[in-house]
Amino acid sequence: MAKSIQLKLSKIKYSGDSIGDDIRVEIEVLSKFLRIDKTIKVGTTVEINKDIGGFETDQKSFKTNARITIFEKDVLFNDIGSIEGDIKIDTSITKPQQVIYKVEIKETRSVLGKVWGKKTAIFEITLEANVVNVIKYIPDKGDGWLKVQIENTKTTESLPAYLKVKVEYIKNKREYFTILEGAYRNKLASVKLKKDGASHLISNIQHKPEVRATYSISKKTLTLVDGKIYSAADYKNELWKKGLYDIEIPDYPHSGGVRYEKQAPKAKTWFRIGHGGEKYLHTGAVSRGCLTVTETIRWDKIYDALIRARKPDFMSVGVLEVID
Repeated sequence: MAKSIQLKLSKIKYSGDSIGDDIRVEIEVLSKFLRIDKTIKVGTTVEINKDIGGFETDQKSFKTNARITIFEKDVLFNDIGSIEGDIKIDTSITKPQQVIYKVEIKETRSVLGKVWGKKTAIFEITLEANVVNVIKYIPDKGDGWLKVQIENTKTTESLPAYLKVKVEYIKNKREYFTILEGAYRNKLASVKLKKDGASHLISNIQHKPEVRATYSISKKTLTLVDGKIYSAADYKNELWKKGLYDIEIPDYPHSGGVRYEKQAPKAKTWFRIGHGGEKYLHTGAVSRGCLTVTETIRWDKIYDALIRARKPDFMSVGVLEVID
C-alpha cells in the first residue's frame, strides 16, 4: 500500500561555544528545500515545526539523503557548517519518527592573512517524519457527512462517508487531499486536524461490489440483492420507466431528510438515480418524483448496504432495475 512521508524540521538545539545568535538553517531532501532564519542563543532549544515536504513510497522503508547547512550570519564573518546524512523511515510505524543530526561550526576569523578563532558551536537538528496511508476515506460519523474546504473555490462542502481520497500533505494544521470519486472528483480539498493533531480521515476501508436493487412499480417495493424488501412510493404524475439506472454516490446532505433524522440518522443522505436530473433514492413519507422508502425506521439498513458499495466508474454505488 502506498504511504506518504511527511517530513518536517522539528527543533534546533544550540550548544558548545557561542559564535553568535543570528542563525540560518538550510535543509535539502530529494529536491525539497527549507530555509529558516532564527535568533537562537547558545544553551537553548527552539521548536520550529516547519514542513520540509512530502514523499510517497510503496516500500517497507523510506531511504534517502539529507543535506543540512547552518550559517551564523555576521556583518563581517559568516561561520558555516554542513553535513550530509541518511534518512531511514520504517513505513509500518505510524507514530512520529525522529532523525537527529549534529552539525559543528568552527569559528574562523581572517583579516589580511591573519587567522584566529578557536570556538566550536554544536547544532543538533531534529527532523520528524510522520507516515500516513496515501489512500484514506471520509469517516462515517453522526449524519454521515464531513465538512471540508474545496481549495480552488474556497467553499465549504460536505463529503459523504467512505468517499475515497488521496492524502497530499499537512500544512498549518490542515490536511490536504485529492478527492478520487463522487461529485467533487479530482478536486483538492482540506480539513482542519482534530484538536490533538489527529486526522479525521480513516484507513483500511474495503469498498464492496456494486449493489443490485429492484423497484416494482406495481407492488411499490424496493428489493435489495439480499432479498430484503422495503415499502416504497413513487409519484403518480411522473411514473418510472422500466429499465436500468445507476445509483450514484451521495452528492450533498439533503435538507428534506431532516424531519426524519430521529428515526433514521442518515436520512439526509440521498442517492441520485441516473446521472442527471433530480430523481433520488431516499427515505420519507411521500414522493415528489423520487423513489421514496416509506419505512423510515429501516432506512439506515439500506444506507449501510449502499454507502460502501462501488461500481468501477468512480461515480456509482450500484444499479437499480425498475420493473412492472
